[in-house]
Amino acid sequence: TKQLQVSHAFHSPLMEPMLAEFEAVASQITYNQPRIPLISNVTGARADESISTASYWVNHVRQPVKFAQSMETLHQQGYELFLEIGPQPILLGMGRQCVPEDGGAWLPSLRPGQEDWQQMLQSLGELYVRGVKVDWLGFDRDYARNKVVLPTYPFQRQRYWIETDENESRKADTSLENKTTSIVDWLNDGNNQQLAQQLEKVGKFSPEQVNLLPELLEILVKQHQEQLTAATIKDWLYQVQWKPLLNTQPKTSIQPGHWLIFADSTLVGENLAQQLQQQGCECSLVYRGERYQKLGSGSYQLNPTEPQEFEQLIQAIGENSKFPLERVIHLWSLDSPTSKDLTITSIEQAQRWGCGTVLHSVKALIKTNNVPQLWLVTRGTQSVQSKTEEVSVAASPLWGMGRVISLEHPQLWGGMVDLDPQTPASETETLLQLLADKNQQEDHLGLRGEGAYIARLVKQSPPISQPVSLESHATYLITGGLGALGLHTAKWMVEKGARHLVLTGRKQPSAKVQQTIEELQKAGAQVLVLCGDISQEEDATKILESIEASLPTLRGVIHAAGVLDDGLLQQMSWEQFIRVMAPKVEGAWHLHSLTQNLPLDFFVCFSSMASLLGSPGQGNYAAANAFMDALVHHRRGMGLPGLSINWGPWAQAGMAANLDSRHQGRMMVKGMSPLASEQGLQVLGQLLEQSLPQVGVLPVEWSVFQEQFSLGNQMPLVSELVRETKFIADKPAAPQTEIFTPLLQMSSTQRQEFL
Repeated sequence: TKQLQVSHAFHSPLMEPMLAEFEAVASQITYNQPRIPLISNVTGARADESISTASYWVNHVRQPVKFAQSMETLHQQGYELFLEIGPQPILLGMGRQCVPEDGGAWLPSLRPGQEDWQQMLQSLGELYVRGVKVDWLGFDRDYARNKVVLPTYPFQRQRYWIETDENESRKADTSLENKTTSIVDWLNDGNNQQLAQQLEKVGKFSPEQVNLLPELLEILVKQHQEQLTAATIKDWLYQVQWKPLLNTQPKTSIQPGHWLIFADSTLVGENLAQQLQQQGCECSLVYRGERYQKLGSGSYQLNPTEPQEFEQLIQAIGENSKFPLERVIHLWSLDSPTSKDLTITSIEQAQRWGCGTVLHSVKALIKTNNVPQLWLVTRGTQSVQSKTEEVSVAASPLWGMGRVISLEHPQLWGGMVDLDPQTPASETETLLQLLADKNQQEDHLGLRGEGAYIARLVKQSPPISQPVSLESHATYLITGGLGALGLHTAKWMVEKGARHLVLTGRKQPSAKVQQTIEELQKAGAQVLVLCGDISQEEDATKILESIEASLPTLRGVIHAAGVLDDGLLQQMSWEQFIRVMAPKVEGAWHLHSLTQNLPLDFFVCFSSMASLLGSPGQGNYAAANAFMDALVHHRRGMGLPGLSINWGPWAQAGMAANLDSRHQGRMMVKGMSPLASEQGLQVLGQLLEQSLPQVGVLPVEWSVFQEQFSLGNQMPLVSELVRETKFIADKPAAPQTEIFTPLLQMSSTQRQEFL
């Protein structure tokens, strides 16, 4: 027996003096039958109609508690999950004694010494994993909550297979393949001193021969490391290839819906609207104007520079349409001038009509409950049928920006279509079929003639090239030459024979940069530093005039100038766009215009993977680099030299090197490794005199990249590369990034705080 800690002797004869008065009060209450099955502690069986009478509750006060019989009833009915509702688990222990030991799970709602929410959520979680249906909307109703995205880190690629004889044999073969020697290790590490000592030990050399060893070994080691690098980088080169769209599907029947069309002056938008309305769709045509205004039924105008007018437009369409908004078609870039008619003013206006209005549209659309598909349409911005095809440079940044939209807002993304510069008669019908097809998975489409094409990133075989040799009686210009990437390039050019370099930057060189310049001068190079903003026509002109006045003929340009101002599109201002676009867009155009009559051997733009694949948080940077990519194609169409390199991240230089270790680690998680400087420069040497206009240089594991970079959404552009990638079970572990070194030296608690 155990004495109970209670104030009265409930359920005993001592309660009898109050029963008559209790029954009088209990008779005044209205009762109802319980809605859920209830086991009565008065009877030990399922409660019947008597529970809704006053006499039942009188008996409840006086009669024994048939707790054991009630638990036995539950057990016989197959119940195995027991939850005690109360401030502390008093009954759970007694309940366990009433059923067989292996029966059931016993959960408290609250427990002394445990935080209330922690205990309730722990028991709720246990109920959930045991199959109990939880009303999550009810659970969230009274409290403000933030949902978090689960981490998307990849599997660690470790083997847990049981080894068979066959596997052991393979392992043995692999171990033989990976055998190395100390001499090979010294060659790989560039350890000339150890190599020299080894040679002196085993060979009989005269003093004169010994003196020659360091110089000979330096040549040997350098050649060995270049060959190693060449073997490493052979799988890193990629280019965009356009392939015919094999459309075996019947023509799409267009479902009724509302289409918002940013209408161009070449009537593509109006022709689309006419065909859509004939098939029962609603259309709203939007034109550029001074201010927001409804012009008539289904017709609006707005000011491209006023973001709030885009929100006003979307709201008006939502309020006045009988159909939900299905598609948003951006055609304003079709009004961009041709490349031969471009001026800086028209370039800037084209960016405002293109990227600027798309930015405002995205911000307005993501604020609505409805999620239409956004399609961006350009004309002649892509080299679909030929690498020397004439391209429209002004509208090309939309393709870089579009790739970022697809990653930041996949639910909003439709795709991009590049129309034929020749405007065939069937264009409107073909375009409408592509835009309306809900089964269309492609998002990089080009129309040429009667056919449609899709873009694919494919491997580019490394070109066979002779060792680069730059002219000693020529001048070479590097914009952004005072940055780390520019200085690495300058050193490399001096090693390859350049003796006259011009380095530009917006600020005077720092003491550290000046020291590097002095080292270049000691190596025999004349280095002229010219301060100026290459995006300003006056500064760019002065730089070219200074070269013409005091240096040998300019024979090569490397445009490496650029700035970062990252941010998600929904938070980005147009001013951030302008700042990042300036050196890449206006700067590249000035260099092109001022040098197109000079006998250049090369005109290289240091572009980025951001314009080739997109990069979340870099919509402005991707757009800016896409302009340079198109400019190079334009130059090649004119018969001028041009090369745009879409670099992946560099380890010690470039924009990625300015990121902290967290961002660099994030890049590694996405399957992309940083380029060492010597690797990047060797690629530059291979590509410098080739006929390729644009090349991506990407050390990437495509299956990891696709899964992580796009958060699992399909990227048709890289689909062939992802399919080609096969998992290699025995591949070596990925190299550790800098973040792992301090982590390995910490306790688990310190690691959590550090992370």
